[in-house]
Amino acid sequence: MNSPSGFGRVARDVLDLCELQMQLLSVDSQEAKRKATRAMVTAAAGITLGGSALTTAMVGGSFLLHEYAQWSVGASLLCVAGITFGIVAALLFAATKAITSASAALQETKSEFAENLKWLKAVLINPETSARNQLRAESFPDPNPSHRAKASTYERPVYNER
Repeated sequence: MNSPSGFGRVARDVLDLCELQMQLLSVDSQEAKRKATRAMVTAAAGITLGGSALTTAMVGGSFLLHEYAQWSVGASLLCVAGITFGIVAALLFAATKAITSASAALQETKSEFAENLKWLKAVLINPETSARNQLRAESFPDPNPSHRAKASTYERPVYNER
């Protein structure tokens, strides 16, 4: 049985790399989806609370302030509206932080993809640098040993297990 050509080994490495990249993307996108869902629920709660509180609290609270603090109706309405907007702003700030966290979940996938592209470029330019090809060379005799002397030690980083 003939050993695979240099191109065949590179193609196999590329397919393995694509498979690993897709697995990582799948795991990270599921995490990002969970975080984005949580952020959307928080934002929806903030918006809903803001809408209902804006009407109810402004009217009810302003009449209480008008009666007990002897404020004018206008001053009472403005005070209650300011407090309500403060609560809504705090909820929307929490939602913004959750959205930022959701987008950060894909950061590892992006950096792994960049590293994989660097590795692929190095392997395509000089296939002897592939860690897999170097390991295979230890197991199988190299038909052209003069090329082995030029090989560098560049290796693609290993994925962290989740």
